[in-house]
Amino acid sequence: MVLSNNFSGSGNKMRDTILKELWQYKGEYVSGNELAAKLGISRVAVWKHIEALKEEGYDIRGVSGKGYCLQNTDNIIISSEITGRLKNRLIGNQVISLSKVDSTNQVCKQMIKNKQISEGAVIVAAEQLNGKGRLGRKWDSPSGGLWFSLLLSPALPVSELPLLSLVFSIAVSHGLSKFTQVPCQIKWPNDVYLDGKKIAGILLELSGELDGIENVIVGIGINVNINPNHLPEIATSLYEHSTPKINLADVLVEVLQEIEKVYNEFLANGFSSLSDRFQSACFHLGKEVQVQQGLKKVCGINIDIDEMGRLVVQTADGIVRVSTGDVSII
Repeated sequence: MVLSNNFSGSGNKMRDTILKELWQYKGEYVSGNELAAKLGISRVAVWKHIEALKEEGYDIRGVSGKGYCLQNTDNIIISSEITGRLKNRLIGNQVISLSKVDSTNQVCKQMIKNKQISEGAVIVAAEQLNGKGRLGRKWDSPSGGLWFSLLLSPALPVSELPLLSLVFSIAVSHGLSKFTQVPCQIKWPNDVYLDGKKIAGILLELSGELDGIENVIVGIGINVNINPNHLPEIATSLYEHSTPKINLADVLVEVLQEIEKVYNEFLANGFSSLSDRFQSACFHLGKEVQVQQGLKKVCGINIDIDEMGRLVVQTADGIVRVSTGDVSII
């Protein structure tokens, strides 16, 4: 795992402060002397922190006589900026921003084990080297995307936990729709689509015993500022539908605020209060579908999403309720 004990956001406040100072210059150079004077440290200390940030993967250029310049600022998340903008009580109460990791879900698991984070914490990375999607698929996670994990500890029976996939897909689709001219849609249970192509995905991982889940890690990947030429044919990004590039921080704040609203509604009133929103966004509802379940296929008309979040399919042999699988329109 690309993660050290001194990564930015783990407690090295001076390094975080220097990163934020560079970020605020929006791609312009700032001298080492100016940084040193502003932060009350030596130029040598500034240089050491910047070298450490480079090792973490941040693209910082140094030019003699000009100073330092942070590149690609639109695609960098500054933890303190996010926490300062959020109005949430729970979601994002702690934001840890990293440059490059294997996966944010793995980092989240490690930090839970080390007791470094609590419920509501968000781990966000500029790049994932080993991101994963549903059904064990690889999820390409280059710079320019929004890759983050959220730690929750919901007091829910195990039977209701799968509903969280649908709940978060509602929140993500609604949050992203604020940046698009046409609304985002949902493919059951938790893929978000824009203009017929996938723009975001969600992966839930549970930890605990069968009679009491302790934690739910919600991994979310969103294609934001990724050139469509670098994406599979079935995928798209906000970049393809917006000019100029969108600031990652703006997207993260909107999505986290939507997650808090929708999650709280679900905890208070159950999925029934959100069912209409899911169904109105689900683009294959009422259409002929095929659901792949390993070697088994279920084919028929998707007539409903039931109270447990299952896909209800009217087949030639009767109604089938599907709890897992990969759905496609026939």
